[in-house]
Amino acid sequence: MASLRARLINLALPLFGIKSFFAEPERMEQRLAKARRQKPQRPKAKWHKRFDIVEDATRGYPVVTITPKGGAAAGAPHLLYLHGGGYVLDVAGLHFETVCKLCERLGASATVPVYPLAPEHKAPEVLAAMRALYGEVTQLHGAANTTVMGDSAGGGMSLALAQMLKADGGDMPASLVLWSPWLDATATAEGQAEIEDKDKMLAQVGLRACGEAYGGGLALDDPRLSPLFGDHEGLPPMAIFSGTSDILLVDGRHLAGKLRALGKKDFEYHEYAGMCHVWMLLPMPEANQALEQTAQFITRARAV
Repeated sequence: MASLRARLINLALPLFGIKSFFAEPERMEQRLAKARRQKPQRPKAKWHKRFDIVEDATRGYPVVTITPKGGAAAGAPHLLYLHGGGYVLDVAGLHFETVCKLCERLGASATVPVYPLAPEHKAPEVLAAMRALYGEVTQLHGAANTTVMGDSAGGGMSLALAQMLKADGGDMPASLVLWSPWLDATATAEGQAEIEDKDKMLAQVGLRACGEAYGGGLALDDPRLSPLFGDHEGLPPMAIFSGTSDILLVDGRHLAGKLRALGKKDFEYHEYAGMCHVWMLLPMPEANQALEQTAQFITRARAV
């Protein structure tokens, strides 16, 4: 059973308007205009006492680098974290909070791109930018020391990036971590409609609208938007986390099924009963458990 804190948070989620955003795509343009006027969110002051946090905008979009004071621990990984938000919403404070917590657990450093957003920017442009950034990160830290990870849309982008690397012969990261990943932009998978009533954050109609905004004319089942339909052979060790109160549960299950069908043994699938979308970003015991499992997976994957 979900913890009391998790159940209380789930009851409170409608108050934040996330579900309304995804359930009313006809108002998305108006809401995005308002979101673009808000001050960008960055790590809280407390994290600046524990990390050197540097922001660089010379690539045409901001990139935030987080390094423990005194440097990363010997042998620690480097995290390239791609944030969620349906490809249309900016990085949130909760993303930075969670990345910093994970860096503390691992003694790790991290790179968090505040990547260009749809509908102003489309998938081919954004993925090319993330491919170039990955090249920079791995030149500094080594592909074998790098974990690519993300939540929701960022989880989908992480998998799409790995598929791009395979296609162009690039060095693979040590591992992938996908938290509540959005892997199928068509948002039409069997079972999603039945889950939607208990999902307090997402709606199929809004996901499709975001996919169309990000795709810029690409078919919604194009692997750049929907890496579930891409090539999964030869990818790095992978950890997938899904919650049963999230319509994207179906995406996580389908990916795990495809990996099993390929005979892959180097992936983990963690399904949390009663958990909402991206619960690992929220203040609840189940988030701490997911972070610990993530840290253990990243450490094991680098030891292989």
